[in-house]
Amino acid sequence: MKFTTTIKKLQDAVSKVILAVPSKSLDARFDNVHLQLEEGSLTLFASDGELSITAKCEVSSSDRGSAAIKARTLQDFLRSMYDTSVTFDIERQAGGEQGMVHISTDKGKYRMPCMFGDKPESHKRNFDLSIGLQPSELQDVIHKTLFACSVDGMRPAMMGVLFEFEAGGLVAVATDGHRLVKCRKKTTTDIPEKQKIVVPSRALSIIQRLLQNDEVNMAIDTERRNIRFQSENVELESALIVEPYPNYEAVIPVENEKKVVVERVQIHDSVKRVGKFSSIGDIKIVIEGSTMKIMAENSSEGESAQEELPCVFTGEDITIGFNSRFVEAALAHIENDEVTVELSSPTTAVIFKPGKDEHRDDLIILVMPVRINN
Repeated sequence: MKFTTTIKKLQDAVSKVILAVPSKSLDARFDNVHLQLEEGSLTLFASDGELSITAKCEVSSSDRGSAAIKARTLQDFLRSMYDTSVTFDIERQAGGEQGMVHISTDKGKYRMPCMFGDKPESHKRNFDLSIGLQPSELQDVIHKTLFACSVDGMRPAMMGVLFEFEAGGLVAVATDGHRLVKCRKKTTTDIPEKQKIVVPSRALSIIQRLLQNDEVNMAIDTERRNIRFQSENVELESALIVEPYPNYEAVIPVENEKKVVVERVQIHDSVKRVGKFSSIGDIKIVIEGSTMKIMAENSSEGESAQEELPCVFTGEDITIGFNSRFVEAALAHIENDEVTVELSSPTTAVIFKPGKDEHRDDLIILVMPVRINN
């Protein structure tokens, strides 16, 4: 089979599907990009067994056929090339499943091996539940939840984001046991009863990179074991995490009577600076009246830092400790000019919300405090 296209068009398609190729695999089929040629169109496919990506590329050809090429080899070649017209002529060697790809451009000729007939099985699924979510809103949900997912393989459910769908709305939740994010969005999906799925963080991370500005259709299969994200030229399918998600509602405090409102950029920058002076990354926050003090020290090196910020505080004075990285990440994912922090005691969960906004409950970031030496 033979086709002609441009380096840029082919590179764009390969760069998408190669995101599904695992860094290490015991199955050689998962190391390949699979090409399916039809008249005027080339479909590229890659999979790791749990997640697959399909992309299309415009080509000039009247042939039909299929072949598989080592993904990294093909990507390295395309990356090293300038944008020009390129022709692929793929031929099967006599008496086997091996073949050779002959590549020609305006300045050179190249060869690389290929294989035939070893594409991973692609199961037909009935994606019966379609989710109406704007691309920008999907990206926003991913951005605001992905950072809080666990990387602990012993807790597989927490290595994904919980999506709860109900009529007119979506709630997305992520937690690693030390912090929790709950993000609410409106949808146009008419769902007769509440649906819960857990989408792997790897799939969402790829979607975040893959479909930044594209119109995306999100659909779930009948058995609620797979999800599909589809745009005009790219399709990603992923297995869902079937482990039950923890009861996150039980850990969100409902009676944090102390509330402080502070400028988000000021507290974010202070936490970032002061946290560098801690030997273990912990900071101490003291709130007294209209002043918030942020402190840290490294006694073994004789280092310390303290900054004071103006705030609006209701409640009794409090001293509380945090992992500075967790607070910094929470503040980085709130977009409002002000942030509201709701507290109760030095040992109970603290809630960060967008401040002075009628939609502030649409985003809740919970951070567990740490013990500190007073």
